[in-house]
Amino acid sequence: MADPRLLADLQKAEGCRLVAYRDINGFWSLGYGHFLDQSIDWTGQEWTLDTARQTLALDVDGAAHDAASLPEWSQLDTPCRQNAVIELVFNMGLHTWTTFKLTRAAIQAQDWQAAHDNLLIGPWQSEVGPARSQRLAGYLLSGSYSP
Repeated sequence: MADPRLLADLQKAEGCRLVAYRDINGFWSLGYGHFLDQSIDWTGQEWTLDTARQTLALDVDGAAHDAASLPEWSQLDTPCRQNAVIELVFNMGLHTWTTFKLTRAAIQAQDWQAAHDNLLIGPWQSEVGPARSQRLAGYLLSGSYSP
């Protein structure tokens, strides 16, 4: 079961759209950033808020499972840092997260300053916006939620 704080952060960051839409990269999505089968035209497809919330919980469980399989997982010493990596895997997918070699190496070394700094480099930050990227980098740096 997903951490309520993680779900709240994702709901705020993703927003909820109950009619299918194309995301910033042109991919069909629905609800809280749920990635849809791209071979189908989803125009006009709608969900209820309950369906969006249930799907988010399932997607977060999948991202958590993927994140826990990573070599850096054992070095994430607080729930906040674990949630940051789960959210990163949720947002970009496991494959793309594995390309963040400098950030992942810094996490493995528990060099939280380098993890923070490296996460803020590259195109991902411009895709999700400064508030989300800085929030997640801050979670890695501090290991705790700001008040």
